[in-house]
Amino acid sequence: MVLGATGSGKSTLVNGMINYILGVKWEDMFRFKLVDVNTARSQAHSQTSEVTVYKLNHREGFQIDYSLTIVDTPGFGDTRGIERDRMIIGQLENLFKAPLGVSSIDAICFVAQASLARLTATQRYVFDSVLSIFGNNVADNIRILVTFADGQLPPVLTAIKESEAPCPKRTNGLPVHFKFNNSALFADNKVAEDGEGNFDKMFWAMGTKSMKNFFSALDSIETKSLTLTKEVLRQRSQLENTIENLQKKVKLGLAKLEEIKQESEILQTHEATITANRNFEFDFSFMKSI
Repeated sequence: MVLGATGSGKSTLVNGMINYILGVKWEDMFRFKLVDVNTARSQAHSQTSEVTVYKLNHREGFQIDYSLTIVDTPGFGDTRGIERDRMIIGQLENLFKAPLGVSSIDAICFVAQASLARLTATQRYVFDSVLSIFGNNVADNIRILVTFADGQLPPVLTAIKESEAPCPKRTNGLPVHFKFNNSALFADNKVAEDGEGNFDKMFWAMGTKSMKNFFSALDSIETKSLTLTKEVLRQRSQLENTIENLQKKVKLGLAKLEEIKQESEILQTHEATITANRNFEFDFSFMKSI
């Protein structure tokens, strides 16, 4: 599963994975693209609009020796706000709970830009919100995919380390990660007169090496069942229903308390009149549950 904030380069990374798996070379005059840019929509919106599952059944010529399922998610933290992010979490929950949905997982990949000097509120939200729907047994399956990376140590790794985000660490304390730079994925492979094409070819080679390392490591990660995750979601659903019912009861209780308070105030105000008259009537307003 691939997750990340809007603008993290997640969709391009997914396309890079597909091109690597299908064996596309720098010299080829074509590229594959699973995530299309919808030009009819504002560019301020994340390109991927809903959780999408891509299944690649292994065939001869693949650069990996196994079939692959990629769960691609919309970018978190785009211009549509927190409600949109909650919808994404809801879509993931439905995917895991569905009878024909995803029943196991190999890696939870958080995509982050290399240049981030600190974990943003959105990045932290991605960690906390998504991990809240999983059981503790998948913590070792988290991997950090660093985009827009170069040969230097990405600052975002230190930021993730300092934030104490839950993910496996290397011996130096940094999170287990893989670096990518997909700037050459859709670049023109014809060498220009100024020689810029040579840089694109170099980045392509770097990307191919990164993909090879990632998928080699992916093959060795222990697959985890989502049975515990489904139980977490079931219990959460029950808890949410219980809280909703309690809120209704609390609202009714507060309304009744306000009704008693109004009645008491009226009685105190007209105490003398009530004492002088055996029959005394008064009106007051109260909330009624519909």
